[in-house]
Amino acid sequence: MKITVIGESNIDIAVSSLSEPNTKGCTPGAIAFHHGGVARNIAHNLCLLSHEVRLMSVFGNDDFADKMVADCKHIGMDLSLSTRYEAKSPIFLSFNDEIGDMQSAVSDVALNNRMDLDWLRNKMDAINKSDLVVADTLISVEALAYLIDHCKVPLFVDTVSPGKAMRFAEAIKLSKKHTVFALKCNMAEAKLITGEDNPNYAAKKLNDNGVNNVYLTIGSSGAIYCVDGVTTTYPALPTQIVNVTGSGDAFFSGVIHGHALGHNGKETVTFGLKAAQHNIKSEAPVNPTLRISVFNE
Repeated sequence: MKITVIGESNIDIAVSSLSEPNTKGCTPGAIAFHHGGVARNIAHNLCLLSHEVRLMSVFGNDDFADKMVADCKHIGMDLSLSTRYEAKSPIFLSFNDEIGDMQSAVSDVALNNRMDLDWLRNKMDAINKSDLVVADTLISVEALAYLIDHCKVPLFVDTVSPGKAMRFAEAIKLSKKHTVFALKCNMAEAKLITGEDNPNYAAKKLNDNGVNNVYLTIGSSGAIYCVDGVTTTYPALPTQIVNVTGSGDAFFSGVIHGHALGHNGKETVTFGLKAAQHNIKSEAPVNPTLRISVFNE
């Protein structure tokens, strides 16, 4: 399908200590550089699954950006709706444990402020030529609200992080439609939006607040799908964990892939869980060996 993915592309720098941190000296560790960002990761996964993917993002003008743009094009992404600015690339520096779970992070992502209403508005005609659209919450509240109101095809939204989750809550209130086709979030993000501690109650409240299809990931416990106020819990699939970074992006990519094939919401959860299971086997945020055959295993 023709899929437009809107949101962040950044440089991920992942730091993992190989011993107890030394606060007064140097600690041995592993440092990895990856091309990341939730939107870019989802676009990467969907390209690997043979969809026609257009990434609408912002890039800087440094060596990091040159390499990331070249890599995106090599993967097969259409960058015709993306924009480059005289600025440095967004950088996300994370400090992770031995399986890639983030313990703390620092972000230098000022360039993302360019993804505002003016940046998005004149691209809506091109966006609506897609079969479906995916957006993350790194675009501004006003831009997301405008997208909700003017997107004529199914809109899938990823809340990204607890720090950005409230952008979705603000955008859907600001919009006139007050509804989106699908939302993917984790429990920390869902709690901030709904105020609910119970994942089933949180999912139902998101349904009530305009999300037609709720995909709530609950870590090692799997995922919850909610439609029409009815929740179903799906256990995580067993796998050998190498790195959990990017598993949420892979999950949503699998869900989107399932919808693109015409499956219903419940069926797409299995696609998401299989994509996440495959992604966790890779040291990178996107497992480069992801293929359609993964869903037949």
